[in-house]
Amino acid sequence: MKIAAASDDGKTITGHVGRCEMFIVFDIDGKAIKNVEKRENSFTMHKKTGQHKQHEHNHEHNHEHNQGLGRGGSGRHIGIIEGLKDCAYLFCCSGGPGLIDDLNANGIQTFFTGEMDAEEAVKLFLEGRLQNDPDRQCREHRH
Repeated sequence: MKIAAASDDGKTITGHVGRCEMFIVFDIDGKAIKNVEKRENSFTMHKKTGQHKQHEHNHEHNHEHNQGLGRGGSGRHIGIIEGLKDCAYLFCCSGGPGLIDDLNANGIQTFFTGEMDAEEAVKLFLEGRLQNDPDRQCREHRH
């Protein structure tokens, strides 16, 4: 099983999934971390490279830039779904409901946590002690 965590620094879990710099991917064997891989976030157009900042003041922009596989065929997030398709879970601090729906519909379960240390979050999860907090979901607008 693999667990991904949205991150900006390769160590901590970051806020908004679509704007993160990378994903830390933990390869799990039983109840232990076997390997750790860092994948640059080349999957979303909201990465902090300024793409999203261009649209922050005019939020009528079209999300067709990442159309994909979502529920009911809506699929705005094919890039991130393809980039994390080998992961069973995605740990994050927040993310838009559209992304969350698309990930869940494609077998990647999102897990919202306040635990900032990615490795510690994975260890707590494997022990059954990590709390999922769906209230952390971004509700400002539909992604």
